[in-house]
Amino acid sequence: MKFYLSLVLLITSISTATVSIADTTLYHIVSQEELQTLTQDNIYSPLSIELEGYIHFSKLELIMSYANDAYIDRKVLFLLQVTFDDDDEDLRWIGDNPDYYRGLDLTMVEQKAEFTRN
Repeated sequence: MKFYLSLVLLITSISTATVSIADTTLYHIVSQEELQTLTQDNIYSPLSIELEGYIHFSKLELIMSYANDAYIDRKVLFLLQVTFDDDDEDLRWIGDNPDYYRGLDLTMVEQKAEFTRN
């Protein structure tokens, strides 16, 4: 229950950020360890880049289900908020699933919020 409340508060605070209507704000969940070990020269390149060719991003309303499923085994997580230009050729959508086809330059991260599992 504490995790759920923490995540609701986190999502509420992040969703108040102002963004141009012409841009797309998306989110990526990453563990503390992954963010530290998979970043080189300020470019975050998770294993999904090597395995699938892209980084998985999500709309805000899907973060809770992903955090409670794919990331259930990780204790400390970060939620990265990134706003992409709508004409960014490296951002591609398959249905409701946005994927970014290159390493993420961490200067693109507008907010990084930590949340923990209890």
